[in-house]
Amino acid sequence: MVQITNREDQTFDVPGKNGDKRVTRYDTHSRISLKPTAEDDFAEYTCEARHEALSQDIPMRATVQLSVLYPPGLPYIEGYTEGETIRRGQTVELVCRSRGGNPPAQLIWYKNGEQIRMAYRTAGRVSENVYTFTADASDNKARYKCEASNIMSKSPLKAEIDMSVLCKRIKILISVLYCSINLILVSPAHVTISGPTEARVGDPVPLTCTTANSNPPAEIKWMVAGRQVRNATSRTVVSPEGGWITTSNITAVVEPNRRSLVVICHGLNMQLTENVVSTHTINVLCKIICVLFKSVSVS
Repeated sequence: MVQITNREDQTFDVPGKNGDKRVTRYDTHSRISLKPTAEDDFAEYTCEARHEALSQDIPMRATVQLSVLYPPGLPYIEGYTEGETIRRGQTVELVCRSRGGNPPAQLIWYKNGEQIRMAYRTAGRVSENVYTFTADASDNKARYKCEASNIMSKSPLKAEIDMSVLCKRIKILISVLYCSINLILVSPAHVTISGPTEARVGDPVPLTCTTANSNPPAEIKWMVAGRQVRNATSRTVVSPEGGWITTSNITAVVEPNRRSLVVICHGLNMQLTENVVSTHTINVLCKIICVLFKSVSVS
């Protein structure tokens, strides 16, 4: 207990009943002036009165506890470790906390500026809002923001993280507070072959194989009639949904004595060692030779 010396004390005479001056009583007043800060929240102030008529061990006391209104502390986000690798479909838990503030901070989660979670809990002067979700492609380039405010806030305080999808559903999470980077690695969900389904013997048949989003970019391998195609060209472009799309073009030639030509395209994510396959069949059109016989009558 700290004794306060900077105070203002006053004592007043209180006349007896009916103005009897033979009996005099006194009222004593003590006043202190405070300029409270956040540290004074929950502080207790006690006024203690001692008198000859009271026991020395049991003075009279009156106590008040201050409740100081003040803004909350800056929010911060937890839930990731630097270098952690996250796969598509993995459960992600973002935790936003703010310490201090009276009343305790209200915490709200936003994704790309839209409110996604307002429920929060408090313990003492700490507020917490936990947002749990499954990582997928919709989080690509998404900005997650947590805002903290109370009635004393001039404007909400915020913490943000930006998510970048490096592949179909791969994300790099950059934490503003902790500069943590996390990767989500995903192989392409499928590959698609486009091109003619019919051709004649000797015809060149152009074919295109395209992968779905992948990170890192998928490699394409061709098999035509059971033989691997060497030196096939391919190119990689950034997908609007995040990640990369790989496209490869070849020209197959229909050989004689074939009724069909089977073409296979493999999409391989080398880092995840996962392979997806698509098959395309080209039916061979046969030439029909008609021989006309002319009947000759013999007389």
